[in-house]
Amino acid sequence: MKRRLVSVTVCLVCLFAFTVSASAAGFALYEYSARGNALGGAVIARADDPSTIAFNPAGLTQLEGTQVATGVSAILPNMDVKVNGDKVHGQNNVWLPPHLYMTHKYNDKWSFGVGMYTRFGLGTEYDADWAGKANVTHAVVQSYSINPNVAYQVNDNLSLAVGVEYIHVMMEIDKTISLAPFALAGGVLSKTKAEGYGTALTLGMLYKFNDQWRLGVGYHSQAEIGASGDQRFHDVPAAVGGLFPNNHVTGTVILPEMINVGLVYYPWEDLSIEVGGVYTRWSTYNRLRFEFSKPVGGSFHSDTPKDWEDVWRYNVGVEYAATDWMKLRVGYTYDESPLNDSQLDYLIPGNDRQLYSVGVGFNYDAWTLDLSYTYLWMKGRDYANTRTVTGVNPNSHSMNARTDIYGVTLGYKF
Repeated sequence: MKRRLVSVTVCLVCLFAFTVSASAAGFALYEYSARGNALGGAVIARADDPSTIAFNPAGLTQLEGTQVATGVSAILPNMDVKVNGDKVHGQNNVWLPPHLYMTHKYNDKWSFGVGMYTRFGLGTEYDADWAGKANVTHAVVQSYSINPNVAYQVNDNLSLAVGVEYIHVMMEIDKTISLAPFALAGGVLSKTKAEGYGTALTLGMLYKFNDQWRLGVGYHSQAEIGASGDQRFHDVPAAVGGLFPNNHVTGTVILPEMINVGLVYYPWEDLSIEVGGVYTRWSTYNRLRFEFSKPVGGSFHSDTPKDWEDVWRYNVGVEYAATDWMKLRVGYTYDESPLNDSQLDYLIPGNDRQLYSVGVGFNYDAWTLDLSYTYLWMKGRDYANTRTVTGVNPNSHSMNARTDIYGVTLGYKF
């Protein structure tokens, strides 16, 4: 059995290492499992499959034996931006944030688990010569979290958990710097790459009032990411070559703390209804600043204010066991936008979002297979109040934003 577990684990880790090189759409991601996707993330109080590590690690005490689960979400975003009446369509891409979980129940009191998943990501791409090229032409944020947790069942009603999350972040931003201030035509292509890591504290609580009601709370603390990398310039005219030297860059980003809450009700054994939400303190993300080892355009730093707001993401999910081997799921999510109207840019041309989800789960012997589909619709947004962000035209409007998300998770219980 141990040899079999090691073999499966090695295969899953290899799969994760392969898929993590792909990025994802959106800065905060919630696609931690296909079941979670189908239920709109309303699995905080259910907390009864291996992905509970990401949602609410206190649920580890509900998992028997040793379990593994792995999968991926395929995210296909579409969005248009209209600048001065001309519509520009963002590049069609497919982003693939993966997930992998391993859990073990040591005895009636103690349980352990480790998860590898993606909690932050961004994918934005436009044509190299589009109207907003001075703000961004290509932006990618890739991240992965490794999160070991230990859970303790205090009594028949209460379980608690604590863990440490290691977060690794890689970022790329390409844009064209205008040469108009230097009385020259055209622009200089800037490519910035940086990566770094930080740690966060994770906590979980699960309380069972009775056989019908449960309350769950999950917590991720904020994480300070210290990043470093390089900035390279291309197509630099000789007349201004000294103003755009290739150099080393450093920066710090504060990723926000998140609080997940959920209340689930079981009218009868085969049906569950959970409502809840995620509160994210985006106000910690107040600016994006890079320090340069050599001055660029006469400055040793670039500083882009963000001043985002704290927001809620509300969700509801219904799960019904139609047969002994199949479960049906449906979910709805309303996701508030944290963006500040006066500090908008084209990296994240977003607004409030609504997500409609469906899914199905199959189980056979020790195997489980979860499938999900989510349709994400996002409100359009005007840039009329944005007048100080470099490269952003106030006569802009994001529109026709929609995303298809497909999820699959395969699990096995030893």
